[in-house]
Amino acid sequence: MDYISSEPEFFKFLTEVENITKNTRTNYISWLRFLSQYHLIDDKISEFTISKIIEMEIVAKNERNFYTKEKDISNFKSALNKYLKYIKEDFSTKIYVEIEDKVTEIKNDTKIPITEKQNLTLSRIGQGKFRNELINYWSGCSISKLDKVNLLVASHIKPWRESNNYERLDVFNGLLLLPNYDKLFDKGYINFDDKGKIRISKYLNENDLKILNINPEIKLVNIENKHKEYLQYHNENCFIR
Repeated sequence: MDYISSEPEFFKFLTEVENITKNTRTNYISWLRFLSQYHLIDDKISEFTISKIIEMEIVAKNERNFYTKEKDISNFKSALNKYLKYIKEDFSTKIYVEIEDKVTEIKNDTKIPITEKQNLTLSRIGQGKFRNELINYWSGCSISKLDKVNLLVASHIKPWRESNNYERLDVFNGLLLLPNYDKLFDKGYINFDDKGKIRISKYLNENDLKILNINPEIKLVNIENKHKEYLQYHNENCFIR
């Protein structure tokens, strides 16, 4: 898997494991985005690969008008080393294992009624009570109003893995979205402000936006105060600026 494909998970790694500040996270993403245009950065990355990339960038910086300082080279190296750490720790697998552990914990919890256990585990994949309540609340896509609900995805705003059991079933912690909107939101490339207006990651270029039918005028069809806390969490922890 190359860097661009793993970018959302790498962003989560910077947020959850490394506890890196918002601005620094954005810088790491920017530096790796730049480097990935000229170098293969993937899950085969190693100390040797990083050394070769840095060697080439030391030469290349003399031929461009930006990223020309020694500090820039140091920043590139720091970002590459963070990505190497992400690969070595197999963060994506850890997320999957953690989710399965949480599901098992719910199933084994004798204090949780059977029906609630079923609702909680189904909500992990946007099904059951959670999905039905989102359909009743939104009556269609939370953005486009499309009412063909069989085409829509029930998506948590604050991810299921990071939510408590109440939040996992809370209708205000959910959006009902067309698949393209759902994927962009889930991967952190869009978010919504307190008025429901879309925020778009700078890492989606004009061609991406055109193909995905995304524009700055997009808004949620409705937003209540109870949505805002969840959207703020997504903004701070999931949205790749």
